[in-house]
Amino acid sequence: MDLGLKGKMALVTGGSSGIGFAIAEALVEEGVNVVIASRDYSNVEAAVKKLKRKNPTVKIVGKELDLNDEKKIRKVVGEIQKLGVVDILVNNVGGPTAGATLEISLEGWDKGYQSLLRSVILLSQLLIPGMKKKKWGRMITITSTSAAEIIPKLPVSATFRAGLTAYAKGLAKEVGRVGVLVNNLLPGPTGTARLEDLKKKSPAFFESMAQETAVGRIAEPREIAKVAVFLVSNANTYVTGTDILADGGYTKAL
Repeated sequence: MDLGLKGKMALVTGGSSGIGFAIAEALVEEGVNVVIASRDYSNVEAAVKKLKRKNPTVKIVGKELDLNDEKKIRKVVGEIQKLGVVDILVNNVGGPTAGATLEISLEGWDKGYQSLLRSVILLSQLLIPGMKKKKWGRMITITSTSAAEIIPKLPVSATFRAGLTAYAKGLAKEVGRVGVLVNNLLPGPTGTARLEDLKKKSPAFFESMAQETAVGRIAEPREIAKVAVFLVSNANTYVTGTDILADGGYTKAL
């Protein structure tokens, strides 16, 4: 299947590792010019080198970016826009503060709002107007199954990622008729560094997560990336304003 992505430009936040890097890598393989952004520039530099080896014919740029810092976001987006219009926005950020609902500090809730929800709103305000002018664009936000089903000790994740469900649906209604599609992707248990750390600390719990899926195993980041790339491609012409579960049947909610 021709995904029709060659020559387009994408911004992938949290793109130096895990699911974000896997999505960036899959886009590079499709001929997309990719900007990856992350808080740790040493990780960004290493990721850029790997991506350039994957496809030396496309442009790959790395940016240091803290999604809690509005001024930094605006500055980095301005630098990126000098390279051209961003056709594809992939919002991806690590997990927020965990704990019991009433025990998480207001600071923890504020940081969760800033990184999970406010950053997506700001990036879409900055980048989707350019997509509308071109009459083509895709935005996908990597959230979590917590948006569909409560996960113990992750109330911040559930609250703001459920908010992203509403935001994406509303935005999709406003921009769909000018060729811009907006979706959320909800991965289940995936073999990222965070989950590998959990495996070391609690092998039994890690194995129980694998057994909770319908397929009996944890996903590889690349498996999530395949779904993401379809959603941001020309092959997707009708899926918008929705949450897509890529969880191996992990979620029990209807």
